[in-house]
Amino acid sequence: MAAHEDTPLLAVETEPKSTWNERFYQFRSSKTAISFVVSLALFADMVVYGIVVPILPLIAKERLNADPALVGLLFGTYAFGLLGSTPVFAILSDRYKTRKIPMIIGLLGLGVSTIFFIVAENFWQLMLARMAQGAAGGASWTIGLTMIADAYPPDQLGVAMGVALSWNGVGFLVGPAIGGILFQYWGFAAPFVFCAALAFIDLLAQLLVIPATPKESEDELVSDTDDVESQPVVRVKPSIWTMIREWPIILCSLATFLIASNYSSIEPTLGVFLEEEFHYDASTIGVIYMALVIPNVFMSPIAGYLSSRFGGMNISGLGVLAFALVTPLIALPRSFWLESLSLVLCGAAGATAMTPILPEMGHHVTKLGGGAFAQVYAIFNMAYSLGMLFGPIAGGYLMKHFGFFRTMLTFGALLLVFAPVIIKNKRL
Repeated sequence: MAAHEDTPLLAVETEPKSTWNERFYQFRSSKTAISFVVSLALFADMVVYGIVVPILPLIAKERLNADPALVGLLFGTYAFGLLGSTPVFAILSDRYKTRKIPMIIGLLGLGVSTIFFIVAENFWQLMLARMAQGAAGGASWTIGLTMIADAYPPDQLGVAMGVALSWNGVGFLVGPAIGGILFQYWGFAAPFVFCAALAFIDLLAQLLVIPATPKESEDELVSDTDDVESQPVVRVKPSIWTMIREWPIILCSLATFLIASNYSSIEPTLGVFLEEEFHYDASTIGVIYMALVIPNVFMSPIAGYLSSRFGGMNISGLGVLAFALVTPLIALPRSFWLESLSLVLCGAAGATAMTPILPEMGHHVTKLGGGAFAQVYAIFNMAYSLGMLFGPIAGGYLMKHFGFFRTMLTFGALLLVFAPVIIKNKRL
């Protein structure tokens, strides 16, 4: 009787465990899990990037006696690392059909590079640490976006990219505020210890997820039959060199470069402007920076949805035009609230301009035959990193010689000249 009763009890205990393991495995390989870990990676990368925004200008100026031009160069070195690592991560990922290993390497590098800031004793060591951050960020941006493109069908890609970019916006939203507060109350090392811990948490999440199988190009979809006439038309997988000669990719890259230049020109100059004009401390400057990023959290998913409905370049063109018009407004206000309002408008326009570019580039790869998502997003990252390099250096130089208003007016004018090009070529 006892033996007869033990059997169903064992069965009842085993079944839930098996079901739980199966469900957990399914979740690890689901689109939701992939979107979550990519969003977390972009969040962590942008926290690490943004956490130094309110404190690096102060450190460089007060401890190292660096002028605004050198501060701009310090911010721009992030782009050197991003530019150098991006194509390497992309080519290896597409060639060996692996996404997980490059992401893990990138997150390890992100954690280690933040420690470099603590031990840096001069300006050039700070530059090296900032460059190492950029190199690590190449994995999150290139491979992370590719993981989303692998997991989602084209009609869902715009919204998926928008959600990921919104978390990127959240990272940059909280990064400067966290950096300013930690620096103000717990000292120089505190922000970087926080960043290292965040990178470690993200690394654990990446170890759990099972990425989707990389999408194959049409040249790999060959029938098993021996009848030559039954074979599908072979289309060669596009290489990075092929794609950089495609006009839609060129147009998206130019737009990315200019938008990134505009954003990154604000980072080293606004803090100096606020400190000189209003004598704000690091924590207050960090809070004001939040106004630039808050709209990204909300506008990125909206812009992704609108791009799926009305065409990516239609929405991006309108965003570029608005971004051009509102950029000079940043330099006009003489109060905390008016400055915050102008930054909100600027952030909303920038998110509307940038978000549709990612699914547009992915759609064009699909038209070319697919199989090269990592490489096309490497092109995006290279264009973005060039903008991040140009913006702070040019912005720092212009502010030193012509002031903050003329600096913002110049970058707004560059976008205004380019906006008609996007609108004219709205059908890619």
